[in-house]
Amino acid sequence: MTEPIKVLIVDDEDVIRQMVGRVLKYMGINNESAENGFQALEKLKAGRFDIIIADIRMPHMDGMELLKVAVKDYPDIDVIIMTAHAAKYSYVDVVEAGAKDFINKPFSVEEMKAKMERALRERRTMKELAGKSFRLEETYMELLAAKDELARLSNGINREREFLLGEIEQLHKDNARLKSGGGNR
Repeated sequence: MTEPIKVLIVDDEDVIRQMVGRVLKYMGINNESAENGFQALEKLKAGRFDIIIADIRMPHMDGMELLKVAVKDYPDIDVIIMTAHAAKYSYVDVVEAGAKDFINKPFSVEEMKAKMERALRERRTMKELAGKSFRLEETYMELLAAKDELARLSNGINREREFLLGEIEQLHKDNARLKSGGGNR
């Protein structure tokens, strides 16, 4: 059984943290929140999270700095960046930095739900692919072992065959010698 998804909401605005938290709760997703990047890092060290939803502009440590740390130190966590400052950072900027998605503030509840559903679908798909990849690798290793066993058996059969052919050849020679009268008396 898989563990439930857990999201860390990081924003210096309490109203945004609460609104995103309510949307996630409505979706049945466990969540916690942090007021800034440093608090978020402490929560990441203390617990397991699957997704971070972080504002880009926060005091002390902004969302881009948090994104860089998350990508480096927590590669299994997906990050969605939120911003009201789309002119400073583009979708391309945050995705190239390692974010899975980008949300412009203000955003609607439907948009937040759609972004989360997409992130969750991608996570499920990646887990399924990883599982299938693992099973494929296991099967490949079993095939290699079977191939090695087949080669071993084949070598054994070839040695037996060569031995028997040698014996048959010797019998033919002995038979020919007996027919020609060259046998021992």
